[in-house]
Formats: sequence, C-alpha cells, structure tokens
Amino acid sequence: MTEITGIRSRTVTANGLRMHVTEAGAGAPILFLHGFPQSSLEWAPVMQALAGRAHLVAPDLRGAGDTEAPPGGYDSPTVQRDVIALLDELGLARVDLVGHDWGALVGFDLCLEHPERIRRFVAIAVPAPYFRMNRALVVGLLRAFPHLWFQWVTATPGLGPRLLSRGRQRLTRHILRVSEIRPKRDEDAAAYLRALREPARARAASKLYRGLILPGFMRALSGAYIGRVLQTPTLVLFGADDALLPKDALHVSADDAPNTTVEFVPGGAHYLVDDNPEEVTRRIAAFLLD
Repeated sequence: MTEITGIRSRTVTANGLRMHVTEAGAGAPILFLHGFPQSSLEWAPVMQALAGRAHLVAPDLRGAGDTEAPPGGYDSPTVQRDVIALLDELGLARVDLVGHDWGALVGFDLCLEHPERIRRFVAIAVPAPYFRMNRALVVGLLRAFPHLWFQWVTATPGLGPRLLSRGRQRLTRHILRVSEIRPKRDEDAAAYLRALREPARARAASKLYRGLILPGFMRALSGAYIGRVLQTPTLVLFGADDALLPKDALHVSADDAPNTTVEFVPGGAHYLVDDNPEEVTRRIAAFLLD
C-alpha cells in the first residue's frame, strides 16, 4: 500500500477477515467505502483535506487492496457483516458513511439493514435503489447497456479473472478509464493494476461482479427495494458528465426516501472522487460536518 502523509495504516481482523484499514484525524467518525477496481487509496485526497475535522476510516474491502481475498463472501450480506464487525472492532457504535460505486451499493443496504449504525450517508455515482420504470428510464438503460459490456465480461468465470490480471491488463485499464475526466494519480492506478495481478484478487473481482454488483443493480431495477423506506438522511452525488442514466431517473420519491437529496457535481463522471476531489470534499463536509 502506498504511504500517504497524514494517513495511518493498520490491519484489523473483522468477521474472520484480515482487513487493511487506513485512518486519519480524530473526532466524530466517518467511514469511507471504495469502488471498483479501487481501494482505500481512492479516498486519500478527501481524507487529507478533512483530517483536521473528523476521525476518517477507509478500509480495503473484501478482496481489494491489501485486505485478504478469500474464496467466497462476495455478496452484500457478507460484506455488510465485514463492515459491521469492523465498526465493532474499532469501537465505533455509529458512523457517518460515504460510499462510491459498489461501496455505495453496500452503503444503501447498510442503511436499510443496520440503520442504528449509520447516522448519515453520502452515496457517490450510484442512485438510490428505487427505480420506477418509465419511458425515459428504459431508453436510458438501452443506451447505457452497450457501454457496460465490461461488467459481464468481468463477471464471467475464468475469462474475467484472466483478462483482469494477465498480459497488459487491458480490461482493467479500460475499466479505470471508463468515463474518466481527470486521469487518476499514476501511483494509484499502478496500485490497482498491481493488486489485480494476484490470481486470488482477480478471481475475487469476478465473483464480486457475479455476487454483488450485477445482482444489486438488477434487484433495484426489479423493484425489490420498493416498500423498504430509506429513513437515513442521504445525499446522492452524481457527476454532471456521468451519462449512464438520464438525470430524471436519478431523483427519488419522498415515499421511498424522504430524507434523500440528489446533487449533480460539475467536472466529474463515474469516478467523481478522482475527477473533482475538491468539490466532492466540499459537499461531503457541508452535509456531514457543517
């Protein structure tokens, strides 16, 4: 793991999993959950900026970064248990939560399944899981699916791990560049590529898509979350240049999530934290700390 000034690292065993955890600052706790194919490195600029205002905790999730990559457990219930066990191990009864990409998928589930542990939530680049089918959403999905071919390739047993880890890692490089506005820091991109060269981590990444990312998205589209009201005060941040779904489809009904706000951040797309870390940090601080 790259050493970054002001950010501390340690290993914690939670839910039987040896997890690499980065921390900064002191005070009220904020937990950060990274996206794919990233690690806690994603949050370094945000953590450095906010270290003087809160206790910031960013683990490498199951199979990612320097955390163990066991053969199984790449589903939302297991990852939720990882996170809750980590909070218990760190003595954190209740936290504010920030999640990007699949970290945000897990974040929504944590808010619904363990509302007593999450005070407020910032979801980045993932909508609240309350899709209601209409013409605009269907058209948007039809336009988006051809650009998401890499998700099904990644999820394919054998093929996905091979393409993620071997040769020039063109699949991993493609995923890291999808919708990228500002290039990722060279040392971060190198760390993500290096981690996936390990066969166990490449297999874990494929299982994550099969067991959590694609099923989570399909559950939301199927209406499985309708009726499960999200009470946690939530801010959803989307890159204004993220064209995955039409903006109208990202707003959520007060019947589903009465305390949820959606904001569009300029100068960013799916990798919003990398594209515009200054504005993301400002909005996180305004929602959680001001």
